[in-house]
Amino acid sequence: MWACYELVHNFGWAIIIFTVIVKAAMLPLNIKQQKNTAISQLYAPRVREIQQKYKNNQQKQQEELTKLQKEGYNPTGGCGTVIITFLILFGVIDVVYKPMTHMIHFDSASISSVVSTAKAIDVAEAIIASPEDHKLVLEYLKDESVIALVDSETTDENGKTIKTNNRIVLSDDFNYDEAKAAVTVTAEDLESLKELSDDKIRVLVGNTRLSDKVRNTLNPLVNSYYAEASLYKELRALNCYSRRDEQGNFKYKDLFVSRLSTLSSESLKKLDDLSENMFFFGINLGEQPSFAFNALLIIPILSFIFSAAQIIITQYYSKKQNPELMAGQQQGCMNAMFITMPLFSLYISFTVPAGAGFYWGISYLIGIAQAVLTNKFWPADKIRAEAKAKMEAQAAAKEQRVVTVEVDEDGNKTEKIDRISQLTQKEIRELNKKKLEAARRADAEKYGEVYVESDDDEDY
Repeated sequence: MWACYELVHNFGWAIIIFTVIVKAAMLPLNIKQQKNTAISQLYAPRVREIQQKYKNNQQKQQEELTKLQKEGYNPTGGCGTVIITFLILFGVIDVVYKPMTHMIHFDSASISSVVSTAKAIDVAEAIIASPEDHKLVLEYLKDESVIALVDSETTDENGKTIKTNNRIVLSDDFNYDEAKAAVTVTAEDLESLKELSDDKIRVLVGNTRLSDKVRNTLNPLVNSYYAEASLYKELRALNCYSRRDEQGNFKYKDLFVSRLSTLSSESLKKLDDLSENMFFFGINLGEQPSFAFNALLIIPILSFIFSAAQIIITQYYSKKQNPELMAGQQQGCMNAMFITMPLFSLYISFTVPAGAGFYWGISYLIGIAQAVLTNKFWPADKIRAEAKAKMEAQAAAKEQRVVTVEVDEDGNKTEKIDRISQLTQKEIRELNKKKLEAARRADAEKYGEVYVESDDDEDY
């Protein structure tokens, strides 16, 4: 994905190129799966016979099925492509969630700085959106006698120093209502909220006197989106960095630059480019689709449509080439898949960022093209006919017998019959020659003649 992104400098096109490469690499596996499915259908009657015959003896049934697998039956031939597809999907999801890690290769310290700044801005915006909380919040931040973060040190029994951070100290005589009434809130004060440190943000989130509106906004911001172990923090921070004003300019660019003093101008340029390149035809692939009516809805809808289309095409070819196989229970399984898979694709697309759903939909679209091509150039009926001819040839070879003649001291002949398996024409020829020579030798000894071995293959 990084190589594709470096090539085109756009997240959407990088996903498309990556998906094409992956699908092309998996084409041999898909062809092999197509062949295996067609060949397995030839074994279906024998499998059903074994299952019915040994339905009360699972051990014997497994033994017979194992013998069948040695002949070419492969019941798990199509599992590999499914497993690989899901493994790659999980990898793509990780790449989409962590574009700063995977696309521009920021180190953990740089990512932490960007995330910390974005968190302060999002917390400040949540507070600014609730005027009834302004005075209380500003009083928290201004009056050190009201609330402070104190670092204390203690010594354990071994004399080791233990530091305790972020202990909250409240004055006993502080009156919250009076403090709120006494504080004058200015625009500069509100802007200064964007400079909040992580320590003060933790204090604010723990303040039970904030309105439910702000608390309901702050809690997921701090404890989910921007939590240390959160998978979403890079995307959330990048989306904050990408925010624009009415003129289309970066809304918080100056604030980020002032706080990201450790980042080089080259790194900031990469961040600028990444924030631009996350958009694909106006859709931010770093945002998560919701049921709100906007451009992001296109991703889940297309994923649903392409998933359903792929299953319809698969059913069409299966019915066309194997009508007897698609009857009864098999048809019921396909109908269940037709309902569940598109719904699963829709669910996935609403629970991950749009980039992951975009990859999922593009995979289905290319999968449709692959299904048409594989069924055109490797049709199941042709594969099955070739496999059937090969099986019949093998069966015929197994039916051949080797007859050897042994002569005892009294001149009595004894024929020994052995079955042979899959002999070549040359091997069969040699065995027939030996058989003829043994018969001639026995006759010569019986009638007192001298036997002369012939080198001429035409003699027999």
